[in-house]
Amino acid sequence: MRRTLLALLVALGAAVATVAAAPAHAEPIGTLACPSIPAYRDPAVTLVVYRVARAHNANDKVTLSAFEAGWVESHMNNLPCGDKSSLGVFQQRWDYGWGTPEQIMDPVYASTQYVTRAIVCDRNNPGYSAGQVAQCVQRSGFPDRYDQVAAVARAQLDEAARTHAITGGSATDVTGDGRDDIVTFTQNTLADVYVGASTGVSFAGTSVKWNDFFSIGGETASSGDVNGDGRDDIVTFAHSNTGDVYVALSTGTSFGGGLKWHDWFAPGAEIGAVGDVNGDGRDDIVAFTHNPAGDVYVALSTGTSFGPGLKWHEYFSPFGEFPALGDVNGDGRDDIITFTQGPATASDVIVALSSGSSFGAPQTWHDLFAVGSEQPRVGDINGDGRDDIVTFTCNADADVYAAVSTGTSFAGTTV
Repeated sequence: MRRTLLALLVALGAAVATVAAAPAHAEPIGTLACPSIPAYRDPAVTLVVYRVARAHNANDKVTLSAFEAGWVESHMNNLPCGDKSSLGVFQQRWDYGWGTPEQIMDPVYASTQYVTRAIVCDRNNPGYSAGQVAQCVQRSGFPDRYDQVAAVARAQLDEAARTHAITGGSATDVTGDGRDDIVTFTQNTLADVYVGASTGVSFAGTSVKWNDFFSIGGETASSGDVNGDGRDDIVTFAHSNTGDVYVALSTGTSFGGGLKWHDWFAPGAEIGAVGDVNGDGRDDIVAFTHNPAGDVYVALSTGTSFGPGLKWHEYFSPFGEFPALGDVNGDGRDDIITFTQGPATASDVIVALSSGSSFGAPQTWHDLFAVGSEQPRVGDINGDGRDDIVTFTCNADADVYAAVSTGTSFAGTTV
């Protein structure tokens, strides 16, 4: 089974924060003593902020406040400069007790400092808006700036949530020779797609451009054999207000032009994924609404387009959890999996098996896996035809743990 591609993995370390706060930055971003402030956010920084917020079980308001503060203070960049002693994404001041300059320049540390304070501010002031929570932490001389950027912050939060929740890291067979290759999406103004084909012992030479305009920034790039010819194709979810889904079919040596296969699927902050959920040999598209309702929609592939979006499950992987696809029982149909990613006492792995026309009742297949900010993945690591689960601790130890599917549960422990 193909797995969605994700090149961006950011290591998250543990940090301890105190609640007492001092002014972080008291002037507008335009007065920072930096040569220039980037006009755009750094996606790696936004992903760190999002993952740290999740690791601390921050609610949506607190998470949004972090994105508002980060945008106002630095345009979501880890700035090595600032007004007076301010540094980093939140422009925290080392001479006001936020940490050493080296600590503040670590986005994980800085985000932890912000999020833990914001959680306390929100708990003590439940009526606060996200911007007021940001002001409670930052204590800026310009308090209205945070709520004024709510729309920008929301868009960046939604993008980070989609990126974080993408199931992947694995390669995909775009040539159809039975060997998985590597694919990269530049997702910049050029939106090029490059492939490094596998020789069986390495990935051949310099990557070759297979498409010169596919999956621009903000979209979710994926892959899967959507026409059933044995070669994985590329798929992109536009999200935004259109919800378009585009496909570029693989010829074995390049990807064709992007064609619209669906005009309303996984809009906004919903999470799009690709997998064969009905077992017909063609990969379909799945959308996790990832909100309090937790609905899951499927649009089946006809080989030339995706059919209508139909609800296959009505409560699965709500906001804050990590959804995935994989054939965990080996019946040829991809099932849905969610990693709750709470603390050690609440890090369950839940599975809902595909019947070919819907997903069944959720079942707990593991009760301690992918704790907090760890990065889980799904794939068949022992070659028995059943997809297993793997987690990367992404800390100083950089451990990798696996739990193998028995067909009815995942066996193995991360302790």
